[in-house]
Amino acid sequence: MSIKLRDLIRNVRACKTAAEERAVIAKESALIRTAFKDNDKQYRHRNVAKLLFIHMLGYPSHFGQMECLKLIAANNFSEKRIGYLGLMLLLTDQEEVLTLVTNSLKNDLNHVNPFVVGLSLTAVGNIASPDMARDLITDIDKHLKSDNHFLRKKAALACIRVFRQVPELVEDFVEPILDLLRSKNHAVLLTGVQLIVDLLTIDRDVHGAYFKGIVPALVRELRNLLSNNYTPEYDVSGIVDPFLQVNILSCLRLLGRDNEDASEAMNDVLAQVATNTETSKNAGNAILYECVSTIMSIQSESGLKVLAINILGRFLLNRDNNIRYVALNTLSKVIAEDAPAVQRHRNTIVDCLKDPDLSIRQRALELIYALVNESNIQALAREMLNYLVVSPLDQKPALCSRIADAVDRYAPTQRWHIDTLITMLSIAGSILPDEHISSSLIVLIQKNPALHVYVVHKLFWALHEDTAQLALAHVALWCIGEYGHALCASDPPADEETLQGKTRVDEAVVVALITTVR
Repeated sequence: MSIKLRDLIRNVRACKTAAEERAVIAKESALIRTAFKDNDKQYRHRNVAKLLFIHMLGYPSHFGQMECLKLIAANNFSEKRIGYLGLMLLLTDQEEVLTLVTNSLKNDLNHVNPFVVGLSLTAVGNIASPDMARDLITDIDKHLKSDNHFLRKKAALACIRVFRQVPELVEDFVEPILDLLRSKNHAVLLTGVQLIVDLLTIDRDVHGAYFKGIVPALVRELRNLLSNNYTPEYDVSGIVDPFLQVNILSCLRLLGRDNEDASEAMNDVLAQVATNTETSKNAGNAILYECVSTIMSIQSESGLKVLAINILGRFLLNRDNNIRYVALNTLSKVIAEDAPAVQRHRNTIVDCLKDPDLSIRQRALELIYALVNESNIQALAREMLNYLVVSPLDQKPALCSRIADAVDRYAPTQRWHIDTLITMLSIAGSILPDEHISSSLIVLIQKNPALHVYVVHKLFWALHEDTAQLALAHVALWCIGEYGHALCASDPPADEETLQGKTRVDEAVVVALITTVR
């Protein structure tokens, strides 16, 4: 006889190698197969439970599909529960076996025990095929209008799957869906809003026409949540039902996009959420993030958008890495909407380049690149060059390309342009992604005869300090070959800080340096 589930878990955890684990699973799978073949009813639910554990480990478990159907048809609730769990994990909506379970689902949808009905609604919400959805929609509709809040919320979630599979059914269910929003029960209201969010996500143009009139009701409900006193049933860290608030904000975002009237109706409540929500807890930050996303997606007032960007700026000062990452990611998306407002947080964004978390540094770098313009190119290029020194090796090629691109577009003077590219080659000249940057620097030098004396001295001394940077060596040797006479016949410009104390160079010194380059 096969062992108990807890013993199987203990045996698997005791395995020291993958081979040992495979042996344990193979032995137990064989025993389970034998039990299924012998039609062992006493331990069927236990064997299916073990099979689910085996499935979670990535081993074959398809041979237990029919046993799940047998458990679903059983009268015992605990067996039904394991059967439905197995059905949802071991089968997909493409399985032919699903056609055999429709009748059992229909029976359970009409069961006297609400918990059995709840199991069947959960199964429909996870694995319903188009044919199954059409066959069961009448029974689901009955529970969607039920007085039992538990069944009503389950039916609403099942409808999400049904409408995804058979979108043409939505038109007949608009009124029952709107009735969900009139419920005083937060669970029913939450699932009703989520159902509408999913429908708007599937096809906003078609489904938006059905629900465009619910904005005032959602605004009123959100305002009630903000003004409600402490309610233990829905309180999370001192905030009333943050899950419902987030869902309502998501729904408002979809309804307000490209809709001026709807956007105007929700402006005031969005400002109220943005200014009154507590930021010391994650629940409050989640609401604020959704509020910011909504403000930036709809046709909101300019002052409201500035407020949203300022909230993201505060997020950048948060100690939680996840919140800072979300803020950087969102700022990258909204910079096109209001670049000046994002620019006000430039220093905070630049500070993120010093963060120990690589993903935050990467996001900050992408945002800095988007912030670059004629007025800040010098400051931001300096920060990007500083980061180039400490950045991981695999990031340097892409970073060099971005610096070169920004400098090419916004360089204030030719001399500064050349200086910046030389500095970059001095830092990462051995790992440039291609020869384009070196070639563009050479062309730039050729076009500026007035800078030849300065540039040849600059490149010579840069190469003198580090001959290992290949791209720097290529450009420096070309420049010395073309303008070497200026290097030996002229002193370097006295106004250049990096060349202070340097003098004209003897030919022998130049030749000696060239021979050291490999």
